Amino acid sequence: MRRIHGGWLVLIGVFVACGPVGCNGPDAGGPFAWKNPFAEVPDSVPGVVPPYKRMAEYRRLAKEGTKAEPARRQEVAQRLAGEMQAEPDPMIRAQIARTLGAYPTPEAAAALRQALEDSSTDVRIAACKSWGDWSTWGDPNAIKWLNERVASDMDNDVRREATEQLGRTDNPAALTGLSVALDDQSPVLQRQAVLSLREVTNEDLGHDVSRWRQFCRARVPNSETPTAVAAQPDQRFQ
Repeated sequence: MRRIHGGWLVLIGVFVACGPVGCNGPDAGGPFAWKNPFAEVPDSVPGVVPPYKRMAEYRRLAKEGTKAEPARRQEVAQRLAGEMQAEPDPMIRAQIARTLGAYPTPEAAAALRQALEDSSTDVRIAACKSWGDWSTWGDPNAIKWLNERVASDMDNDVRREATEQLGRTDNPAALTGLSVALDDQSPVLQRQAVLSLREVTNEDLGHDVSRWRQFCRARVPNSETPTAVAAQPDQRFQ
């Protein structure tokens, strides 16, 4: 009986102690205030758009870009170019670069040119994809920048992406960058160069890299740089 009476005394003491510090409900204050463990926690800071929402917005803009009016394209491209320059997160910069691919404007071109020199591999890959899109629209500089990226980038993933995008150009100027990829020691890059060459030339020399090298050397003088060749107008393969 003593133990039972002692237990009741302890419980009464706890209730009395909780009274002044706020054990009356979830809104009460104090160090012992009750908190609902299932309450929703805000996923954003007031006034700050969380990254996943920004990514979703950029993807939405990418879908609208080709259908937008010229004035709207310029407005969006100018805004995105500024945001990419100020953005510290490489994943978001990469998404902006992909979105700019849908906005063929001078502002987007300048931003994508700068993105090819970004410190992030993902951003440079995204920029290559966007320049590949622009090449299909006949942009005169797209092949030039892709050729240079194949020849100068230090990352094989970036060089492979640029090589793949050259395959979309349907322009003999792409042979300069593709011939550089053929001479690379990476089998992955060589294979991509062969695939792209088949698309650009409509020729099928199989997967024999040496045959493709001969094909390119007969059409790309060694004295010409990727920049010089890419700037030339289209010409026949034969």
